[in-house]
Amino acid sequence: MSGLRITAGTLRGRKLPVLDEGVRPTSERARQAFFNILGPRIHDARFLDLFAGTGIFSFEAVSRGAREAVAVDAGRAQAAAIEKAAKSLKVPVRTIAADALAGIKRLRGEVFDVIYADPPYSYGQYSALLTAIDAEVTLAPEAVVAIEHRRNTEPLNISSTHLRPHRRAEYGEVWITFFIT
Repeated sequence: MSGLRITAGTLRGRKLPVLDEGVRPTSERARQAFFNILGPRIHDARFLDLFAGTGIFSFEAVSRGAREAVAVDAGRAQAAAIEKAAKSLKVPVRTIAADALAGIKRLRGEVFDVIYADPPYSYGQYSALLTAIDAEVTLAPEAVVAIEHRRNTEPLNISSTHLRPHRRAEYGEVWITFFIT
């Protein structure tokens, strides 16, 4: 089992375990860039981490001042590892063991300021994912939704009543598309 380092904030330098179960953690460089783009928006935010894997985005968010993070992952072992790390670090990271679409339904009525989704590169339901976020998640005013996807793919075309494409950040093989409300 290896570890991922939290890059900034109150937990800077702490490591999270990575279970060797097909998880593809986002690089430190891309994580740092994502949070730099968010800047002060992360302070006091409610953060939703879909396809959480190791939970590194949830822990980075609370380390940088988010009020709470909710990590959703279909892998029960992954969700348990995130929950154990949250208890160990004494941080407000809540876990839900469910696939992203089912997790979104379970969060109906909760308000989020920032959503980050990091599905597997082979994920074929981007449209359904964004539609579910758009229709089922209550987004705070000026919320940001970011979807990580493979370079040179454009799986993110939806007609949304709430989400508008804002920008794309490119980090080698990783592209992150940002939507705003």
